[in-house]
Amino acid sequence: MQQFLDATHSYWYTAHPRTKSSAGYPDAYWNKPFAKSDHYLGVAFKPGMGMDLSENRLADWRVFDAMDTMNNLNADSGLQPKFAIGDCDTYQKWPHDDLYPGFPVNYLKLDRVPGPDEDWSPILQAMRKGDFFVTTGEIYIRNYAVTGQGDQRTIVADVDWTFPPEFVEVVWGDGKTIGRQVVSVTGQAPMSSQHLAIPFDASGKKWVRFAAWDSAVNGAFVQPVWLQR
Repeated sequence: MQQFLDATHSYWYTAHPRTKSSAGYPDAYWNKPFAKSDHYLGVAFKPGMGMDLSENRLADWRVFDAMDTMNNLNADSGLQPKFAIGDCDTYQKWPHDDLYPGFPVNYLKLDRVPGPDEDWSPILQAMRKGDFFVTTGEIYIRNYAVTGQGDQRTIVADVDWTFPPEFVEVVWGDGKTIGRQVVSVTGQAPMSSQHLAIPFDASGKKWVRFAAWDSAVNGAFVQPVWLQR
């Protein structure tokens, strides 16, 4: 399978991590050669299964802890970061099935969407580079960047939301531990937006990512990036 992925420039990721048929994974193959390959993108963001509904993030341990742990393990390895990819099961659908509100979506940063008969490699390239954000649909990350140099960085984001927002967070890893800076945004009006500029001390940090969550535990998040010196 790895030879096929190499030859066809294809990618794969772990579906419904740490539950169902992926129970115990990707933990069991952290250090396997196929998981150390850049053809392995990371894990699926598929809320619903094995979740604690008292939490204020969707699938926090199943998805985000798995992704963040992998990036700590791969820090300074020369590999690309591992990501969380919005995923859904389609199976057989009927005309009365309401799909839109239940499926997470990946928004890719592209010059344009390729047509059905065109080369789709720009889509794969955007996914491999992490040029996309994932949303449950109620929060939209219009712009995002990590600005600054050295240890003094700023997380900049323009975020739109439907329901009243709860908090945004900057999450990072130092190669061993996972930390986060949570910023409350309660009191903001629904159906509005906000420009955020969050100072971030990058000293000793290996990677960073950004996420936003609303009062109904809907969320949107960007992909981790390495903090290069």
